[in-house]
Amino acid sequence: MTESGRQLFARLEARRWLKDIEPRLFPEDGRPDHGEVVEVYGPEGTGKTELLYHLLCRCVMPETAGGLEVDVVFVDTDYSLDMLRLVSILDSRLNAGASLSMTLAGSEDAILRSCLSRLLVVHCYSSSQLLFTLHFLETTLSSRPSLKLLLIDSISAFYWLDRSEGGASFTKQEEKLSKCSELLARLLRGSYFFGPCS
Repeated sequence: MTESGRQLFARLEARRWLKDIEPRLFPEDGRPDHGEVVEVYGPEGTGKTELLYHLLCRCVMPETAGGLEVDVVFVDTDYSLDMLRLVSILDSRLNAGASLSMTLAGSEDAILRSCLSRLLVVHCYSSSQLLFTLHFLETTLSSRPSLKLLLIDSISAFYWLDRSEGGASFTKQEEKLSKCSELLARLLRGSYFFGPCS
């Protein structure tokens, strides 16, 4: 095997699967496979974003606290990300999973900062910007093997805007979201992510 082949296999080996992202939510027989999309949907106020916060926290937490210690991209399309709520959940989960080894390893603030350093938040204000964001992810994923989860909240945020911009043409109304779907499919074929979205 060539040196470049060994490097490729080493990078692929380093990519951790998220099959155990939330065992209570995804029982063993219903766990998503690597590269699958999970859609979380329901009426407003049913806790979809809250669920994404908990999944995100489990991913960025250190293994010593019961986390998966992987990087996450959170795409916020309706500017509803509540960082105070997210940090509160993360702090609570870190304290619940705290162990002597974690306490000895560093201060609580340092551990919290380390967790947050694994999170990349991107705000999008239109379907076009979401499309550009997905293009950016496609070109940067190969250099970030620790990036394992893509959360989009919410994929349908620009429905009415796209519909009005598309006029009477259904094809024009759906054009940008269709391109976003195609890009997501390409990302998944590359098996970079497990990707819940709401």
